[in-house]
Amino acid sequence: MTAPFITKPFATVLDIVRFLCALVVLVGHTAGGGLLYDGPWPFTERANHYAVIGFFVLSGLVISASVSERQTSLKAYAISRITRIWPVAAVGVAVSMLAYSLHLAQNGPLPAGLGADLAHWAVLALSFLSLSGFGGSLGWNGAYWSLCYEVWYYALFGAAVFLHGPKRWVVLAVMALIAGLPILLLMPVWLAGVWLNRAAWPRTVTTARAPLLLLGCICAITLVTRWDMAMLVTLRETLPFSLGLSEWIVSDYAAAVIAVVALAALRPLAERHAGLLERIAKPAAYAAGFSFTLYLFHPPVSMLLHLAGFPAGGSLFHLVLAVGLILAICAGIAELVERRTPALRRAVTRILANRPVGSPAAA
Repeated sequence: MTAPFITKPFATVLDIVRFLCALVVLVGHTAGGGLLYDGPWPFTERANHYAVIGFFVLSGLVISASVSERQTSLKAYAISRITRIWPVAAVGVAVSMLAYSLHLAQNGPLPAGLGADLAHWAVLALSFLSLSGFGGSLGWNGAYWSLCYEVWYYALFGAAVFLHGPKRWVVLAVMALIAGLPILLLMPVWLAGVWLNRAAWPRTVTTARAPLLLLGCICAITLVTRWDMAMLVTLRETLPFSLGLSEWIVSDYAAAVIAVVALAALRPLAERHAGLLERIAKPAAYAAGFSFTLYLFHPPVSMLLHLAGFPAGGSLFHLVLAVGLILAICAGIAELVERRTPALRRAVTRILANRPVGSPAAA
């Protein structure tokens, strides 16, 4: 059998990368939002967006590896994905809507029908249909968009791997119709991570070639940012329909290739520095262990801090203070939510252990 692509040292590197991607999004939103920091900021939304593209590639890599090595049934796969995503998402939606409602209340009477709107948005968000053409809104948490993409990638990948025969194609077709074109357009980005786990070339990268590849990736992403906005504008003006949040598609594909090459280059370097990575494995795993919470909760937490009177400032110290406070709050939330998902997964697995997949309880 082929050795696992994600080795122990490389897993620590992935933990670090996952946390850094979440941190980039946090800092970018904090510095660019104006709620908690109103000073100069040299970076644009691109940094936040391409960090999310990195998340997609990482997700495809990790999910593909878990299916190859551990999850051998549709039931195990579904339990793992649902218990990982839905509890955190549910609490995140609740906190986001609370922050949104308090924000509206601060500016005057609440709009008529707000309760019905929030209920409608919550149902769509927790079904991950907010961006599938059913009229939902993500105004209360802009970071939630990637979850509405990624969960459909989980579902489509699971159906493709675990179903067989005509059932597979019928289920995939129905899922694709419900998910919608914009979400499907970015699925190759997620599948790039699957390719990274299963292809031969990434395993051939040597320690000697790795630094050159990483340097090339830095140069390549710099070049991408020179033409990505022009391409986005061209697509907007040319296409007769909107691509929604997939309008960066051309540069997103380029960024996905760059992410694949960068991760492939980091793997041999991780093996070379296995001793160092072993020493920092625990703090890296801890940081990665609340990266999902950090990504999903930082917008409402920022809003709640703003509503609580945390002042906006323009100094670097003020930015560091704001980011540090959000990190601490999100780490605390993760202790109550994200870090409980392994126990939840074990409990659900025990409950469904002796039930057939087709039974009502298992469904």
